Amino acid sequence: MEFFYIVIFGTATGTFLLTLVYLYLYIAYRDRYMGVWTFSWFILLFRLIFVDSGVLEWKDSMWGFAIFTAMLLSSALLFLWAAYLFIAKPLKKWWLIIGAGIFLVSNLFTLLELPFFYRLFPLAWFCGSVGIWAGIAFMRHLKAEVVSKRILGYSYILWGVHNLDMPFLINITWFAPWGYMIEGILRLSVAIASLLLYLEQTRINLAQKESQYRLLAENAVDVIFLYKVLPEAKVEYISPSVAAVTGYTPEAYYADAKLLFDMIHPDDLSLFDEFIQNLPKSGTVPLTVRIVRRDQSTSWVEQNVVPVFDQAGKLISLEGIIRDVTARKNLEQSMSRMDRMNMIGEMAANVAHEIRNPLTTVRGYLQIMGNKQEFTTYKDRFELMIAELDRTNSIIREYLSLAKNKLVELKHHDLNTSITSLLPLLEADAIATKANVTLSLANIPQVFLDENEIRQLLLNLVRNGLEAMPSGGTLHISTYVENEQVVLAVADQGTGIPLHILENLGTPFLTTKETGTGLGLPVCYRIAGRHNATIDVETTDHGTTFFVRFNSTKLRIA
Repeated sequence: MEFFYIVIFGTATGTFLLTLVYLYLYIAYRDRYMGVWTFSWFILLFRLIFVDSGVLEWKDSMWGFAIFTAMLLSSALLFLWAAYLFIAKPLKKWWLIIGAGIFLVSNLFTLLELPFFYRLFPLAWFCGSVGIWAGIAFMRHLKAEVVSKRILGYSYILWGVHNLDMPFLINITWFAPWGYMIEGILRLSVAIASLLLYLEQTRINLAQKESQYRLLAENAVDVIFLYKVLPEAKVEYISPSVAAVTGYTPEAYYADAKLLFDMIHPDDLSLFDEFIQNLPKSGTVPLTVRIVRRDQSTSWVEQNVVPVFDQAGKLISLEGIIRDVTARKNLEQSMSRMDRMNMIGEMAANVAHEIRNPLTTVRGYLQIMGNKQEFTTYKDRFELMIAELDRTNSIIREYLSLAKNKLVELKHHDLNTSITSLLPLLEADAIATKANVTLSLANIPQVFLDENEIRQLLLNLVRNGLEAMPSGGTLHISTYVENEQVVLAVADQGTGIPLHILENLGTPFLTTKETGTGLGLPVCYRIAGRHNATIDVETTDHGTTFFVRFNSTKLRIA
């Protein structure tokens, strides 16, 4: 009997340790089937300690046998439920019905004082059937490596077969210790195989989730990055979309950790440094800065950064998202420009006509007085005043060109005809600035135009281009069709437009000329708007090109 108790103690100890392992995994991962398995192992442990060890007299006691029956059936059903959960199948209710029936039948046999063999036989065969079914189910339904699921499946089947022989061998005294030892080994193999399979399933699930998250990150339009600060500054991860946003491939960032910060526009470095120094407080608001792309063009980006600190409060990494907001910034600038032009247009509509009337009167009297004999000595002064009045009138005309509700007469017209008719005037302006004008007019369809307004737009663009070349050069005017749009391009060979001017291009009163009014380009933008056209600008150190794009099929009539 001493060997028997040693076996029981060893089996109970092993079951206790396995129960703790299952309990830890359930607490760590909160998987439902792991919790059910843990509870079933607890019931098996109590059965070993209080029933199989002989502490509770159960074979000849009605209440003891009822407790044994309840423990055996509940542990079997819990193992069965865990198996169903593990293979993602719903538990069949008829298992519960059969289990309840077996409990009643076995205890009824006890009340009838039938031999122990008959009382134990239904229990043993039900538990054996549960083990065999669970083993077959694991091998059939689990998507796992063949070896691990077969080990678990065969362990359950052998455990079930061993339960089938319980009624025949339990009363054989010399076999009892060996029977418990065999059962303990089978339990251990079931437990270890379950753990291996669980860990394998967890690894597969993690790999699938990692693949899904990587797929999302690598196909996201926004740039996702992880920048390690300590112990060594490096880019841990950056998504492939960074190539479209910055022009640099992810490999360039992995090779040079400073590249992520070196591309920030010099004018925004102080803003970025302040943002980094005030983390995590500054991280609550997205930071919008300019970056210099690989092709040296400038883009606007918005980044959300989450700082990660260690226990000592040191910044160890930055996790964040970078979004290209250049289009949004351009739209904001366009809307701001339109708002300002609308304001100027309203001013023009309300004020310009009232001003022109008294100016016309003053100019008429100055002409009369300048022709009188007694004012001959002041003739030069009268001419100067008249010239200034004419200049004032020209400014007022520019104001009127900004009027939001100015009437335009749009007709089908050939843009090339308007350009060639203006060529003598353009060449005369060019000669005065030691420049020349060249044309490259393609075969283009007619578009809806107000010829007078288009002439004014072209004159303004050409004169701006000529003024950008004070030392002379060539101004090239071209037309062509691109993406079903008729394009008018005016290119100069000047020194380019400064960035602070380029960002606010088209804003009324913005000018770099000492005698300019800052209304030339705003007038061009307003005319383009009335023709449902757009104006784009490309500028470098070697010149600037304005592109006016007209819709060749349908234009809005203001």
